[in-house]
Amino acid sequence: MMKIETFLLGVYQANCFLVNNSGQYLIIDPGSKPEFLISKIPDSSQVLAILLTHGHFDHFAAAEVLAQHYNIDIYIHIDDEELLGDPRKNYSDHRNVTCLKNVVAFDKPYLQIGNFKINVFHTPGHSPGSVCYLIENHLFSGDLLFKNSIGRTDLYMGNSRDIMDSLNFVCSLDGDINVYPGHGPLTNLKTEKAQNPFIFSFRRNHR
Repeated sequence: MMKIETFLLGVYQANCFLVNNSGQYLIIDPGSKPEFLISKIPDSSQVLAILLTHGHFDHFAAAEVLAQHYNIDIYIHIDDEELLGDPRKNYSDHRNVTCLKNVVAFDKPYLQIGNFKINVFHTPGHSPGSVCYLIENHLFSGDLLFKNSIGRTDLYMGNSRDIMDSLNFVCSLDGDINVYPGHGPLTNLKTEKAQNPFIFSFRRNHR
């Protein structure tokens, strides 16, 4: 049975997720405190990979340290790879955060990593290479979708039209899907379809 732990990390309190499937781990969006995250993973476990939903520093600042500690890869969509190496574009210019080692830039709709079967949805808008990861019925939405809100589009290469198209796609998914956003509390896709004012307004105006 899969177990998911959530940790609020860094100055912007970004959500980091430790996803455990029978002792195999994925780390999603480690934005800070690598030593703390290492302490939360039993030594007997197998850490397989780091998944980034996008390339802003508050979601990856601990990734390189963790990747080298566990000798694993960091996955990011190819359209956000440039953000990892440019503090101006990843908004860490006052901290100068980069992530250059162990990076795998990809553009695939599916990843098989150990026991994990991962659907990858390219969902631009917050950033050009933003993605959502769907593992079983758990959707890791990054800064696309929050509880009762959506991501901002005024950062580098953000696009308001793209984010609405991405949200419309995500809302087309069926089933009882739990949503694990990049910030704020967890939610459920059915709840967001019914109550999120941004989604409700967009879908009403495009009937």
